[in-house]
Amino acid sequence: MVHGWNVGGLVTYLMGPGRAQEHVDPRVIATWDGREAVWQPEPESGPAALIRALNAPALAAGLPSRSIEGKRGYVWHCSARVAAGDRVLSDGEWAEIARELLDGSGVAARGDAGGPRWAAVRHADDHIHIAVVLVRQDDCRRFWPSWDYPRLRATANRIEKRLGLTITAAADGTAAKAPGRGETEKALRQGREPARVELARAVRKAAVASTGVEEFVGALEAAGYVVALRRAPSGDPLGFTVGRRGDVTAAGDQVLYSGSKLAPDLSLPRLMASWRQMGGGREVRAPVDVARIRVDRARGAVRAARGGRGREDPGEIAHAALDVLTAVGGWSPALASAAEEFDRAARSPRGHRAGDCVSGVGLRRVARQLLRQRRTVRVSGDPAAASVALAVAVAALLREIALWQREVGRPHQARAADAAATQVGRWVGTWSLRQRDESHEPGLFDHAGVDRRPRAETPAR
Repeated sequence: MVHGWNVGGLVTYLMGPGRAQEHVDPRVIATWDGREAVWQPEPESGPAALIRALNAPALAAGLPSRSIEGKRGYVWHCSARVAAGDRVLSDGEWAEIARELLDGSGVAARGDAGGPRWAAVRHADDHIHIAVVLVRQDDCRRFWPSWDYPRLRATANRIEKRLGLTITAAADGTAAKAPGRGETEKALRQGREPARVELARAVRKAAVASTGVEEFVGALEAAGYVVALRRAPSGDPLGFTVGRRGDVTAAGDQVLYSGSKLAPDLSLPRLMASWRQMGGGREVRAPVDVARIRVDRARGAVRAARGGRGREDPGEIAHAALDVLTAVGGWSPALASAAEEFDRAARSPRGHRAGDCVSGVGLRRVARQLLRQRRTVRVSGDPAAASVALAVAVAALLREIALWQREVGRPHQARAADAAATQVGRWVGTWSLRQRDESHEPGLFDHAGVDRRPRAETPAR
């Protein structure tokens, strides 16, 4: 959902061929007055008549069609899309969805003859666009709907359930900020992933391996990133920005992202709180073995909390489990993917706050040491078996976290935790099959519950 100023430019684009000829059979499927057939574009004039009609109240109100710096535009634009596996909806179904979304969000109530003018356009099987001019027809008064986005999300969830579509995330503040269109297109031109995605991963890895600000900044700079600290007049660090070296704007300025824009828990104040919580801790000689023990204990703490007997916060344990996944993610692309999948599951709708959680502190400390002592994690012999035993324990912890999240009403976090556990289980199954093929004996971790999909990758080198 975005705001703009020029409804003519928006409708012309929606009804046109698109930037890469991707718009197929663009057509108006619903309008404020129910006369969709009248507003279909003519071959000679295109959508000019529709644009004039939509813009009439704004012209009567004397509103500009060009943006004013610092002001929010009165053109409301929303796109609604079904998931890849959902069925193709008819134009009639999409038209009803558009009306329900507008009514539920408070943008255009059903039966309000003096409400704003709007049109829904379809130019693909899987989505529609809704353009609204936020000016009432009866008195030409511009208005702003209250809490339109949360209400829009709630309405979308009701529609998904009614039509049997994929249920999308509720607006609980835990979803990661997705790369914008400009970021995505730039990444495609460069043949690499969006900067925001890469930087979030790099910042989290540096944070897990560090004990303080200076070490954190040094880790990022050593990895080849540009880092700048923001300090108070007293010299105390307040925040940081990070960017990929060579990633510049058209004007030649370095593109930088603050930690909080990458993820809510990557702001410098929250990272510093986690470092203070962990303290120094003592080094151990076998971090993989110690990690497995602490992961098992954390799983027990979550199970106890589910039974009403625990004193530790499962949410804090879930957040610390992400540190462990981040640490072992360097062993394999599959485990790195599991860490990214679990990212949503590690977030609380209320936001993460480092607290007094013994299991959480233990997981964070051992995750830091796993990253610092990568040289001790090998594939040959017993160290490889220890690594896989840790992965088995991690998968079990993630399943326990998923059960807890489902019980406390966080289905999307639970789904992410389950998906991450499945990916870790596949990695374990691949290792087990490889060992069995080499030894012609049953695999060490040949459990029936492990999801096996042979892939050409092995545990950490």
